[in-house]
Amino acid sequence: MDDYISEEQSVEALKKWWQENYTSILWGLVLGFAVLTSWNIWQSTKQRKADEASGLYQQLLKAVDAKQAEPAIKLSERIIEQFQGSTYATYATLFAAKLKAEAGDLAGAKKALSDLLAASKDGDIKHLARLRLGEVLLALGENEAALKLFEPLKPRDMGKYESLYEELKGDVYATLDRTSEALAAYELAKEKGDATPLLELKINNLAVDSASTPAPAQ
Repeated sequence: MDDYISEEQSVEALKKWWQENYTSILWGLVLGFAVLTSWNIWQSTKQRKADEASGLYQQLLKAVDAKQAEPAIKLSERIIEQFQGSTYATYATLFAAKLKAEAGDLAGAKKALSDLLAASKDGDIKHLARLRLGEVLLALGENEAALKLFEPLKPRDMGKYESLYEELKGDVYATLDRTSEALAAYELAKEKGDATPLLELKINNLAVDSASTPAPAQ
C-alpha cells in the first residue's frame, strides 16, 4: 500500500512539475529548432554565395586569359559589387585596375586601387595596391602624389617588397630629373632584389646621362 501511495505521489509531482514548466520547455525546444534551422539556412546561403563568387571568378580568369578586356572588367565589377569584403572581390579589384590601366582608363584604375588600399587590412594586398597605384600615378604624371605613397616608408615597412618600392621610387625620381636619387634608389633595388635586365638598363642609362651632363659653371 505504501508503495502505491509513493508511486501515486511521484506521478502527481511529475504532473505538477510538467504543468508548471511545459511552456518553458516548449519555448526552449522551439528556440533551439529555430536557431538550428537559421544556422543551416545561413550555412547554405553562405555556401551558395561562395559557389557563385567562385564561378564568377573562374569566368573572370577565363576572360582575362582570352584577353577579353570588356567582359573581364564587367565580371570584376560584378564580383566587387556582390561580394564586398571577400577575397574574390579583393583580387577582382586588382584585375579591374590592371585591365582599366591597360585600356587607358587610368583614372578608373587609380580609384579602384585607392579604394582597395584604404579598405584592405591584408598587408600583402596593401603593398600590391600601393605599388600598382604608384605606377598608375606615375603614368598620370602625378609624380609628387606617387612619392607621398612610398617615400615615407622605412625598410621595415616595405618588408619583402623593398626592392620593388625602391625601383618604383627610382622611376619617379628619374621622371623628376633627380638623377642621383634615382640612381641610389635603383642601386638599392638591385641590392635588395634581383638585378633584372630592365633594372640594369635603367641604371646604365642614368649613369650615361649623368656622365654626359655638363658640370655647372664655376
